[in-house]
Amino acid sequence: PQEQLTILYGSQTGNGEAVAKQLQQQTQQNGLCAEIQSLADFSVKKLAKKQWLSLVISTHGEGEAPDDAEIFYEQLFSDKAPQLTDLNFSVLALGDSSYELFCQTGKEIDERLAALGAHRFIDRIDCDVDFEDAAQAWIERLIPALKTAFKSKSPEQSNITALPQASCTPLGNNQVTANKKNPYLAEVLTIQKITGRGSVNNTYHIELSADPAQLQYQPGDSLAVLAHNDPDNVTALLAFFQADPNQQFVFKNHQDTLKNLLLKHVEITQISKPFINFLTQHIDHDDLHQIAQSHHAYTTYCQRHQLLDLLTDYVVDSKLETQDILNQLKSITPRLYSSASAQVEVEDEVHLTVALDEVSDTGFHGLASGLLCERLAVGDAVAVYTEPNDKFRLPVDSSANVIMIGPGTGVAPFRAFMQQRQQQQATGQNWLFFGNPHFSTDFLYQTEWQKLHESGLLTHIDLAFSRDQSHKIYVQHQMKQKGKELWQWLHSGAYIYVCGDATHMAKDVEQALIEIISEHGLMETIEAQEYLKNLKRNQQYLKDVY
Repeated sequence: PQEQLTILYGSQTGNGEAVAKQLQQQTQQNGLCAEIQSLADFSVKKLAKKQWLSLVISTHGEGEAPDDAEIFYEQLFSDKAPQLTDLNFSVLALGDSSYELFCQTGKEIDERLAALGAHRFIDRIDCDVDFEDAAQAWIERLIPALKTAFKSKSPEQSNITALPQASCTPLGNNQVTANKKNPYLAEVLTIQKITGRGSVNNTYHIELSADPAQLQYQPGDSLAVLAHNDPDNVTALLAFFQADPNQQFVFKNHQDTLKNLLLKHVEITQISKPFINFLTQHIDHDDLHQIAQSHHAYTTYCQRHQLLDLLTDYVVDSKLETQDILNQLKSITPRLYSSASAQVEVEDEVHLTVALDEVSDTGFHGLASGLLCERLAVGDAVAVYTEPNDKFRLPVDSSANVIMIGPGTGVAPFRAFMQQRQQQQATGQNWLFFGNPHFSTDFLYQTEWQKLHESGLLTHIDLAFSRDQSHKIYVQHQMKQKGKELWQWLHSGAYIYVCGDATHMAKDVEQALIEIISEHGLMETIEAQEYLKNLKRNQQYLKDVY
């Protein structure tokens, strides 16, 4: 039998899965036999029977394995993990260098496979958020090595059918589904601020056109927004560089005028840790070195500063050339927003709930939030495509009960859930936990939730307005107050969904769930933790956190 490459992926947002499918496509086009599986469906014991493995794994949050790889990770690091002396492997690690433990899961799995006796036939590559070029380079190194090892047949002799190009799927009227390389130009239909005057938040409801022939989505999916930088921000950067806007420069294989590169290609709203480290090699400044050495100092600085702020603060007297700086910057990446609508309800539209981020002391906003909420007007167009999220789906059984926990803009997908459940005439009960600073200014979609509650579709709604009283109340506090009933729902098979902030909220909610299961399920903490893990394994506990 022909030798076969096993491609495994663990993915939180879909990037790992996309790269794995890209690898499978290119291996098959080169006449190689390849199978592909999610780590959620793969046991470590099976590795002992494999000879060739390529693993694409993302790191989630602060060095954690993605949800679909959690069980595989535990098995791999257990004492019962098998020896893998016959296995040849290579790892592509995906991560975000703004986190302290960059690509940590990929690094740990790579080292663990080697410790179990497996042979690393291509060195691990660690990819940042602009991962495409590095991932393709990894694939281009893998395939010749595999062809040599497999002594494969040529594509003409192979009975392997190559997969179609993944870029687009033909539809009627010569239209194609939108994707990153071929986005859909959505018309802006509505821009409505939904937080009140005096709120500490500026949150908007955005409605865009969505031709169902080109843009399909389900509740739980995200809409990827391809945005250009704020022209005013670019003008300010050009003034800093004191460069001719029309002078030609090179950035990531793009040659264009400096103005066009800064406008269309260069990430200028977020500061990467590698760029900070680069600056410290050329600039002697105590504060800058503190930002590089302390993750807390780095994250604190980045909350209120963009590239222009950093350059103005520390690079004014530097002899660094503009091209030297460009060489160290990252590419613009799509910004993802959970769909706040169900296509079965709104048909040729897609709705978003967008917080206008002001992340710069100079007044500039986040890349996509600034575009959607400030720079676009009704009638303008914005490039978008759908980013599916199969790990955040409503239960197939419409009679199942659903618990939704979504403070702030995390409530967006649950608006879509309710629209879908209403269209399905679902008989299952629905329970929403929502929180924000103030009832009077921050109750997002208040009228809609109240109507759903009055109609009976929304069985329960529990609210946590953290600053409406002397002590702060968050969604996890409301959950514990209703712990007995929550446990009854969970024990009866309810599905629980969490959407929103990963750094604090999601961890606090998970801890609250463990305490509720322990108290009302009469379990020790370790048993409650295992109970929650089983809910994850059964895809009854689902998270979309960021």
